[in-house]
Amino acid sequence: MKFGTFSLSQMPDQTIRVEAFDKDMEQFQLAEKLGYDTVWLAEHLFSTYGVVTSTQVLAAAVARCTKTIAIGTAIVALPFNHPLRTASDFSLIDVLSHGRLKFGVGRAYQPHEFTGLGVPMDKSREMYTEALDIILKSWTNETIKYDGEFWTIPEELELLPKPVQEPHPPVYQATISPESFKSAARDGWHLQLASPFTYRTYREVWMEELERHLKIYEEDCTAQGRDPKGAERMILLPFFAHESEEKAHEIFGKHVEWFYNKVASNQLASTSNNETVKGYELTMAEGRKTRELGYLSYDNLIKYGAAIAGNPETCIEKLTEMKERFGITEFVLWSSIGGMPPELSTESMRLVADKIMPRLR
Repeated sequence: MKFGTFSLSQMPDQTIRVEAFDKDMEQFQLAEKLGYDTVWLAEHLFSTYGVVTSTQVLAAAVARCTKTIAIGTAIVALPFNHPLRTASDFSLIDVLSHGRLKFGVGRAYQPHEFTGLGVPMDKSREMYTEALDIILKSWTNETIKYDGEFWTIPEELELLPKPVQEPHPPVYQATISPESFKSAARDGWHLQLASPFTYRTYREVWMEELERHLKIYEEDCTAQGRDPKGAERMILLPFFAHESEEKAHEIFGKHVEWFYNKVASNQLASTSNNETVKGYELTMAEGRKTRELGYLSYDNLIKYGAAIAGNPETCIEKLTEMKERFGITEFVLWSSIGGMPPELSTESMRLVADKIMPRLR
């Protein structure tokens, strides 16, 4: 069992952005010292929801201020950049980190980001597939030439430097929709699960739906001759541990609600008249219902396990259930959520390392 720490660099107060990024870096260094396995980073644009504009910039900084902890992306939004730029940047990060990169990828989901960049959101799945194909070929082939629908490489060229890890850094795919589980099984990628997004789609039955998707995923792996248990299964969880059960909820509640309401408003802001975007029909329509029906309240988030908070025994019980139900291989515990004061976030991290990790490992 692995453990990761996560930061979306959510900064409701932008006047402290310099200090906040400094604290993020201290959090990553502390995670390494405490024995966490991975630092997971995410990118977003145009909102305090997350102000890391490119995971490659932050990952490069983490690579130089840490020595042993793996560096994961959750996720790189592939439609937003030329695939050769993405491949080049992350290959360099793998070199700078001496082979510590975990390459998590997805197609993005917030309409205002696509609008701001002038990228067609209804083409994101096709762009994602083509971009990943170019990236992997540029990493594993001596040279690459490509004639695609979205990107063309008209003459043979060699991408340098090549990654340290062979044949390439491990690829993790964000998996929420049924289609994403099928493509992960087809291509053999590791799974990136996330309670916030599966819950927003399926609400009180999100765990049952995740079990169902994983069963189909395993069947597809078996049909293609792959070990259905062979891939890593990491899950991102809003999470806060405290010696006092009551205090854990008192501290965590407002920060979790800020996050869930921010993501809901960002996804709805660029749509009107209950419109949905092609390829996002399920998540957008159900996400709207989730908000309207009150499922984003802190009480419901805790009730249905979309967020976890409590004393060590409570946390161990809930994590153990998820480990057994979903075959989790890495828990990515997110305490620095929604502007959480860093001294409280790191207090939770220390308690996890001291009392929760040993029991679950």
